[in-house]
Amino acid sequence: MANQEIMLGRRILIAEDNRLLAVILRFNLERAGFEVTVVDDGLAAIDFLRDHAVDLLITDYQMPGANGEELCKVVRENPLTAEIPIIICSAKGLELDTESMTKQYDIAAVIFKPFSAQEVIATVVGLLSDKRCQTFS
Repeated sequence: MANQEIMLGRRILIAEDNRLLAVILRFNLERAGFEVTVVDDGLAAIDFLRDHAVDLLITDYQMPGANGEELCKVVRENPLTAEIPIIICSAKGLELDTESMTKQYDIAAVIFKPFSAQEVIATVVGLLSDKRCQTFS
């Protein structure tokens, strides 16, 4: 229960074009105590981040508008969002150079699809527990 208290009010942005996966992630993260916003493409995520502070970003790699890598680049170039922990979720496990992307964009975690919602929640809780006193805006 202590972890849930730490997580209450923490804001997560999910950029995911697979509607079912986005619903599953949102449901499980909200159940764990997070405030969750879902957008269905990279450009919508960029627009959202211009006006809203979040504590963590979960992004798909392959999306319309702007892909996950393009979104990560924009996030890291903006001083207001540069420190937000980013989790990339992708079905492109064998096609992505995750090591290079992790270094270039300071990606906190890469999770390959299919994954369990519990795996994502554990990763999010671990990342935000390390940053409990810090909110990124």
